[in-house]
Formats: sequence, structure tokens, C-alpha cells
Amino acid sequence: MNDIIFIIRVLKLLFMHGKYILLALVAILFFTSPVLGSLTKISSGSPVFIGESNLDISSALLDCHTIAWWANGSDMTKPPAKNLTIAKVGQDTTQVFHYTISPEVFTGYAGNWYCEDKKPLRVVFEVREPQLEIRAWDLDADEDVTGKTVPSSSNITYRIDTNLYSALQFKNRPNINPLDSFFKVNLTDPQGKGISNVYSGSYGAASTQIVAFDSSPYISSSPYFWKNANVWNRESRNANGEKIYSDGTYTFMVVQNLNHVQETYAASSIKDVSGKTSASARVSFLRTAAATSLPTSTPPVITTLPIAFTQTVTEPVSLEPTTMPGPQKTTYASFPPWIVLIGFVIAGLIMGKKRV
Repeated sequence: MNDIIFIIRVLKLLFMHGKYILLALVAILFFTSPVLGSLTKISSGSPVFIGESNLDISSALLDCHTIAWWANGSDMTKPPAKNLTIAKVGQDTTQVFHYTISPEVFTGYAGNWYCEDKKPLRVVFEVREPQLEIRAWDLDADEDVTGKTVPSSSNITYRIDTNLYSALQFKNRPNINPLDSFFKVNLTDPQGKGISNVYSGSYGAASTQIVAFDSSPYISSSPYFWKNANVWNRESRNANGEKIYSDGTYTFMVVQNLNHVQETYAASSIKDVSGKTSASARVSFLRTAAATSLPTSTPPVITTLPIAFTQTVTEPVSLEPTTMPGPQKTTYASFPPWIVLIGFVIAGLIMGKKRV
């Protein structure tokens, strides 16, 4: 409605002031071009996804009326495993501009669908089952940390792996524009509160940046990583010095709604949409202890056992001065008798010799 009002005002300006005609036309093109963007029109042979609705497949069909599917590796000269008549000759063909890749019809028949009533066979479109996965990713270690506990200082991003990126490529969807992203990503803290901005530092610091969370990613290739994730600093504090990001579990969730695929699946009999329309991943942050904090130790429990004492009675020690003993007479042990006798004989001979 706002765009229509703007266009009316610009048209009035156009007729009132002829010299502003060029400026008015440029303004109209600029403000209405996002509205003209569309992911519904597909090129011939392009991927389409089960659950998409309101597709314009006219360029892919051309003058074809019946499409057919063969299993990989089968003989395509034989009748197809499945075929569908899109538009009967001579009947209303408006449905080719509003076609639905119905889950009931196309589940189990992924792959190329060919124009059956024209030879040689050519691919009309390729049916794919949507695949969507999100993981918590450690940029420094380059590894998946989904479901793990990591230090709060870790450089964490989200990583999306999907086959839906082909819907955001110009060669497949010729009317695409940069505003046509159909992905939404949410980040919630341990209390379940959504995070729309992340801080690179504490409040008031000159170098602190506040960066918008990458919640509407334009994924034209896979894998896709959250842009500017390295800015997110879990040590940031607010104006009161309190931690902005508490320890605990943070959750990433991604949803996709390419051409109302969620509503189509909800209305179908297929209820298992895990990994098709949404996915989630969790990671827990644990703050490391401050360097100034001292470890707290519990004093050991000391058990005192009774000790048996043995009393030894000793003589009292005299404290009087000690008197050194005087000279003692040297005593010799007595010789055997025969030695004594020999000694006397020798002495007698010596004395007799002296007398002579």
C-alpha cells in the first residue's frame, strides 16, 4: 500500500513538473524493483523443491504437456515409472503459472522429470527434497561443536548446509533479486531471549562495535557461515559492569519457507519435516576462571589416634664436674712356666760367664 501511494505521488509530480520526468521514472523503478523480484518463475531444467507452490513452470514446459520420471540407471526407452499430465491440449493451462510440487505426488520421485510427449527427451525440471542443517562451528579449530561445551572465548559461528541455495541463483530463477532470501536464523541465550545484536567489547569502550546478527542470510552456495561472527565477544559487559552473555546453552535455529513450503507440508499427509523446513543446533559456553582468583581448598581432616607411651626409668644424671683419673700402674699378663724356666737358665749362664 505504501508503494502504491508513493507511485501516485510521483505520478502527480510527473504531470505537474515536466522537467522532473526522468527523475520520477528512476525513482519509480528504484522503489518498485524489490516488489518485482520473484522466486516462483523457473528456467528450463532448473531444480525445484518438494513443497513449493505457485510456481511458474511455463518457461520450463514450453509446448510440453506430459512429464515423466525414470529411476536412475533404468532403460529410458521403456515406459516411465511415473508420468503426469500437466496441461491437456486445448484445455485451460493457467495451472502452469501456479503449479505446486506436491509432497504426496513427488515424494519418492526426486530427480529429473522429462517432457514425455516430445523427442528427444529433455529435462523440464529437477525435483529435489529440501535439505537443511545448521551447526555450531568453531572457526579457530574448524570443527563442529554442536552439543558440546566450549570456553566462552571460543570463536563460534553458525554453519548452514543446504541444497536450497540453488533457488537463489539467477540461472535457475531469472526474476530473482537480493531481497528474496527465504531463510531466517534465530539465536537465543540460556534464558530463551533472542539476540538481535552482538557486542565486540564492553559498553563504553572506544573500540566496541555493535553488529546486527546475521538473521536473514542470502545463501547462494553451501556451506554458509554467519558473517562477522568473530565480532561476538562473550566477555562483554554492560554499563553496570555486568556480563552481557551469561554462561550456559545458546541455540541457533534456522527455518526456510521457499514459496510457502511450510504451509504446503502442513496441509499434506507428510508430517515428518525434520531437516526439511527447519533445523537447530546448541552450544554451551563456560567462562574460564579469572587469573586473580585463588583456588579454594578444603583443609584435610586429621584423625587423632591414641598413642601408647612406654616409660623408661633411668638413673639420674649427675651434674657434678667429671674428675679425670690419675696415672695407673701398667700390669702385664704372666708368661707360661717353661718360658720362665728358660729365662732363669739363660740368666744363670750369663752370670757364671762374668765370674770366670
